[in-house]
Amino acid sequence: MSQQEGMGFKEFRQRFQTEEACEEYLFQQRWPDGFICPKCGGTGCYRLCGRRESTCKHCHRQNLVTAGTVPHRTHLPLTIWFWAIYLAARDKRGISAVQLSSELEIAYSSAWYLLHRLRNAMGQRDQDYVLFGIVELDDAYFDAPKSNGKWGRGTEKTSALAAVSLLEQGHPGFFKIQVSKLDAAAVRAVVRRAFVRNLPWLGQKASAKLL
Repeated sequence: MSQQEGMGFKEFRQRFQTEEACEEYLFQQRWPDGFICPKCGGTGCYRLCGRRESTCKHCHRQNLVTAGTVPHRTHLPLTIWFWAIYLAARDKRGISAVQLSSELEIAYSSAWYLLHRLRNAMGQRDQDYVLFGIVELDDAYFDAPKSNGKWGRGTEKTSALAAVSLLEQGHPGFFKIQVSKLDAAAVRAVVRRAFVRNLPWLGQKASAKLL
């Protein structure tokens, strides 16, 4: 993943401790230059606190600030959603539904639902990222126990391709890994899906370094 500025626990707690604060953040993310109605293009709206709605002054269409986000059409408070996102992203090892249930003091079923939607959204977002610039590509193997559950010789291995784009001074940027065969056709297919077009045989925008 690319380098991002982190937000500490204290700052996050102070910034998103109310529903109104969460709604305002989503509003600013959706309309950073001011409200523009997606239906009529009009500017200006009426906002109802606690309703997640912005009503256009011209056509009176109700626009939800959560539209297109994981909390959309859910009854859980936005504060719970924001905290779930923070906790899930804070630890690189991830967080389980049991842990999330305990941290947020919510039912396990709600915690599982939250994580399920968050992971789906993260997976869909990851598919949109492409690698660019200098890209290092290498093969990788993941071991799994044999069908009888034992480890050791004869362990079944799954092959994968791992690639990372390098930023300035050689720092890693985005990273992708995909289970794949390691023949030329499979490598080419992965490259076409995961890399910015174009690589050396497609153009001059990017180059790949095979380790």
